[in-house]
Amino acid sequence: MAIDEKIRRPIGQILIDGGFINKGDLALALDVQRHSNELLGQVLVNMGVLEKADLEAALSVQDHLSTLDDAIRSAAGIRKMLGSLLLLTGKLTQEQLDFALEEQKITGEKLGDILVRMGLLTGSQVDSVLRFQQFQQQGVTTPTPLRLGELLVSCGHITREQLADALKKQQISQKKLGEVLVEEGYAHLHHVNKGINLQRKLLRAVLVAVVSLSALSMEGCGGGGGVGGVSVAPSTASATISSHQGSSPLLKTNYFQISDSDYKFASIPTFYYSTDNASFWSIQASIANSITDINSRCVYRIDVQKSGAVLPELNKTFSIEGGGALEKFPGTFLLLDGKESSLKKVEQGTITFTSDSVMSDHVSGSFDVTVTDYDSQVRPAPSYYLKGVFSFKVGGYGTAS
Repeated sequence: MAIDEKIRRPIGQILIDGGFINKGDLALALDVQRHSNELLGQVLVNMGVLEKADLEAALSVQDHLSTLDDAIRSAAGIRKMLGSLLLLTGKLTQEQLDFALEEQKITGEKLGDILVRMGLLTGSQVDSVLRFQQFQQQGVTTPTPLRLGELLVSCGHITREQLADALKKQQISQKKLGEVLVEEGYAHLHHVNKGINLQRKLLRAVLVAVVSLSALSMEGCGGGGGVGGVSVAPSTASATISSHQGSSPLLKTNYFQISDSDYKFASIPTFYYSTDNASFWSIQASIANSITDINSRCVYRIDVQKSGAVLPELNKTFSIEGGGALEKFPGTFLLLDGKESSLKKVEQGTITFTSDSVMSDHVSGSFDVTVTDYDSQVRPAPSYYLKGVFSFKVGGYGTAS
């Protein structure tokens, strides 16, 4: 594909990439669309799985994702470290990034060069994300659909005139745009927070498009996978990780990690354990010193009920809420945040168990879900996007490493 060739990115793909909907929602909406004359976005809104304002914001980004250069130039938001941006692309996991960062301490190489050498990314993909990073917080006077002000306008929370006035006052006060909008009475705080959350999701969708367009442009040019056009073969060290691409890297066991989140959990697990008895199977991450710690507080937990002491087959992708092309997950997914009780319920998304999870003593996989915080005083209750991996020894336990 020529670099300047325009290919319109499907709105369904943008919504999936941004975490607005899951694959089950999309499959069901496409089925409904085949029997109606409605646009896909409107079908999703009618289904109640997508807010109209979120659809409008995603559509405003769509025209900027036709070429690699357009996608890169749409960059906005707080500048993030390269590793954080690469995690958002979904091309590597937190485990893989941590491994590369440890390698960087030893070799002193650039992070991008290490990831290419390990076979996790191509040189063109790393270069494209670096260019995106450079454009963040540049060209402040140039509006892009990812800028907070533009998102609030597209959602109908503020007017174009209010945004222009707030930007002028921001230059004088040097405050954050959201603060100025609230102080001037142009927007409510929850509208600003909603805009920031929307910005994160669209940032994720744009970065996924960037690496996708980068791969397509290199295919069209006959490009290889090395930095600066030099093809680099994966090292022996990368074989352990790259062989598990598309699933969870099994570099260690007894872990449950969130690699990408719109909600910062207050508590970090210190102890992991798994239960396997006649009625149910469970993997849990807790704040504890031992399995008998009386002060133990659960942080993350996944339970699967058994049928006649038989565990369902866990070697595929499930939909949390059911419906669509995916089978409903035969269990529950709880996020307790280290509290004694919580109403943070995972209501939609997918959970994937790798093919080797059928083994009697080990289970691994990943999750891509949305959790609703019913503890919040805000109504409607806010939802947060979470993505991560897990790998447990069934019936095992141990402290965090």
